[in-house]
Amino acid sequence: MSVWMRLLFVLAAAVSAGRAQAVPVAAELALHERQPMLIEQAQYIYLGKPYCWYQYGWAGPGWYWCGYGTRAGVGWGGAYGWNAWELPRSYRALPAVPRYRNRHYD
Repeated sequence: MSVWMRLLFVLAAAVSAGRAQAVPVAAELALHERQPMLIEQAQYIYLGKPYCWYQYGWAGPGWYWCGYGTRAGVGWGGAYGWNAWELPRSYRALPAVPRYRNRHYD
């Protein structure tokens, strides 16, 4: 083979080979299964779905799937008293005073 043929063969092999990609190595903790949580972030669980209270949900105050309070048409459970559930303690502590009662205009 001539020098030009060898050079052409080497260049063709280099062009067609493509580049090598690095393989990401997973962290050791990522390979283990996630342990179930002992404490759920939901206030109630009904039929396997976690429900949370949303004061300003898309259908008004009520119980929604946790994380779905602002997704219109999805996750609505019910209003106050649904399944005899009570409001979370943080919402019961809020004063329910009418805003404009006994307001004086000077």
